[in-house]
Amino acid sequence: MTYGMERTSLGTPAIAPTHEASGAAARAPAEIRCRIAHLHSTLGVYGAERWTLALLKHIDASHFPSIVVSVGAKAGSDAFQRIAIGQGLRAFHIAQPGRLNPRAIVELRRLLLRERIDVLHTHGFKSDVLGYLAAAHLPIELVSTIHGWTAGEGLRIRAYEAISRRFLRRFDRIYPLSPELLSGLARQSFDLRKLHLIPNGVDLDNFEFRFNPRRPDDALSLLFVGRLCRPKGTFELLNAYARAGLPTGTQLRIVGDGPARSELEALSRSLGITDRVEFIGAVASIGPILEQSHALVLPSYSEGVPRAVMEAFAAGVPVIGTAIPGIEQLVHDGTTGLLVPVADVPSLQRALERLAGDPRLAERMAGNARRLVVEKFSARRMAREFEREYARMRKTA
Repeated sequence: MTYGMERTSLGTPAIAPTHEASGAAARAPAEIRCRIAHLHSTLGVYGAERWTLALLKHIDASHFPSIVVSVGAKAGSDAFQRIAIGQGLRAFHIAQPGRLNPRAIVELRRLLLRERIDVLHTHGFKSDVLGYLAAAHLPIELVSTIHGWTAGEGLRIRAYEAISRRFLRRFDRIYPLSPELLSGLARQSFDLRKLHLIPNGVDLDNFEFRFNPRRPDDALSLLFVGRLCRPKGTFELLNAYARAGLPTGTQLRIVGDGPARSELEALSRSLGITDRVEFIGAVASIGPILEQSHALVLPSYSEGVPRAVMEAFAAGVPVIGTAIPGIEQLVHDGTTGLLVPVADVPSLQRALERLAGDPRLAERMAGNARRLVVEKFSARRMAREFEREYARMRKTA
């Protein structure tokens, strides 16, 4: 992935002019100025990172100046910093060897003090713990957005998330992205006064509604976007795709990276579909690829409210997803997309064949999906809600 920018150290951060959404200043009192840091522990640019980029594009930067901080030491961990800088944001990267490095905590704490941060907004279980430790005893409001919990990744990840939830109980505010995530936290006896639902949002400016018409015998361009791991349903997707009776020339493009990539490439070879599957890796922008696609397929075991689905909706791309709470909030079977049971290869195969054989259904679902995301899931709406939240915190600090 080429970004055209050099990595910089924490001590000399790369700085570009902060984006300011037009007309936003009228929506917040002039006397409020709240400095915000968004913290991610990341190996790339996935749903949570794209969420932050969409929020910061539309938030009023003159009243809520924000920085982006990524933490990690593995290859690709500084990709988010590079993309954020490319989009006009002030971004920093802290190298953190190991799971929780004391030096990274100290560097983050110094950064928070130097930037006079008022609100530290964390994303993900590692950043929740790191952010809490770095901000300890500082006059900083701690908030977290819950993008979703993992499923099927084993005891180690579940243990990390359990530890994260212990720290989250001490945060000032928690923002789950869906009613299901909210009710899940409530069932775990989180303080309801700290929970506030702000539904996910997508930057509609990046996606022009452009449905790709086709005939039943025309080749399809299918797309998967996400981390390459078993809980995303990627193994089921390749098996269903290999078995499905699809038009000649149909291609599956897989965008993203992750621990299962080599296994998936090996499975593709064993299934004899390497000439029909393209592993693209991580990309800076999904818009151009969506515009060339006929359907997005997301057979995940669990999700929050998946950004990839909202982006597909915005671009006029029909979606096949699994019948799980996060996806069901967006995909209404037969209306805005098609739903299949989790880990059900035959059902996924039939859904692919149904979409291929009924272009009129695909076009109708795409139109319904675009209307849904415009009405309920825009990034502008999400930014206005967070402006009110940040302003409230600053007044009560």
